[in-house]
Amino acid sequence: MMKLSTMLKVASTVDCEWRSSIAEKILEHWDYDERSVYAFRYSANFIFVFKNDGETHFLRFNEVSERVLSLLEAEMEILDYLDGTSLRTVRPVKSLNGKKVERVEAENGIYYASVFKALPGKQFEINELKQDQFFIWGKTLGKLHDTMKKCDKSVHFNRLSWKDHLNSAENFLPMHETAAKKELAYLVNWAEALPVTQENFGLIHYDFELDNQCWEDNVAGILDFDDCAYYWYAADIAFALRDLDDQKMTNPLFAEFVNGYESETTLDSDLVEQLPMFNRLHDLTMFVKLLRSVDISDSADHPDWMSNLRKKLVEKIEKYRSSFERLHVNNKELLK
Repeated sequence: MMKLSTMLKVASTVDCEWRSSIAEKILEHWDYDERSVYAFRYSANFIFVFKNDGETHFLRFNEVSERVLSLLEAEMEILDYLDGTSLRTVRPVKSLNGKKVERVEAENGIYYASVFKALPGKQFEINELKQDQFFIWGKTLGKLHDTMKKCDKSVHFNRLSWKDHLNSAENFLPMHETAAKKELAYLVNWAEALPVTQENFGLIHYDFELDNQCWEDNVAGILDFDDCAYYWYAADIAFALRDLDDQKMTNPLFAEFVNGYESETTLDSDLVEQLPMFNRLHDLTMFVKLLRSVDISDSADHPDWMSNLRKKLVEKIEKYRSSFERLHVNNKELLK
């Protein structure tokens, strides 16, 4: 999630027809059909949909303060690597300057931008999937992990790791967030004790939920490698299925996902037992992102959508904060 101040600054350029002068300024670096550019979504990035020779494409951009150029370039290298495999993945489009990431100066800021061809297919909600589709979902993630395991050992994509995420949390958390700091210390000790092998640790997608997939003919195409990072592969299962109430093999939907995964690659069964801990790690990093994101105070001057979004994010922050306090109490009880 980007800073709300950044979101508000760019969203204020979007008119009642969902057009933005900033998006069109950025797209001067690519070919596009006139009057085809529309706002699509604002979250971690600004996403605009547009046409080029009648084909649907997506523009993704954000302020340079929100992104690191070397990480974006590494993301493009990963997509290039995956393009030579049997996986269906989103493809970046080079700019008129031959770049996959452009640095663009506009009247209200400086942005990093990329363009991607739209993947055909349908996006599902988790309650729309049939049981056999959970197998396909897991199989696709297993194939992705297996592909990364087979990458030449001399290749290391310049992406962050779990340790970078927790270090960032430590540097950002204010002193008064005592429960979150105790949760952080607990998670660092836990993660540092986990085994790391070629088979159980590597580059994961990190956000393999259904909103980052387009399904066509029962094949899942993979979108948005923006958050990919070095973690234990089992963490990707936890993060992908975090909308499932029960991440245990007794849940037939979870079991089907895992069966699909294991049809493509091995899974460390000991780490499957650690899925609740991976979810705790994800909760902490999300808490930190939300704290950073909510950088504007409540104001009657904000448009309704921003006031509602800010309220929703503040409620999430409070929910996470309360959960850390409960976990700390439970941890003390276990130590008695």
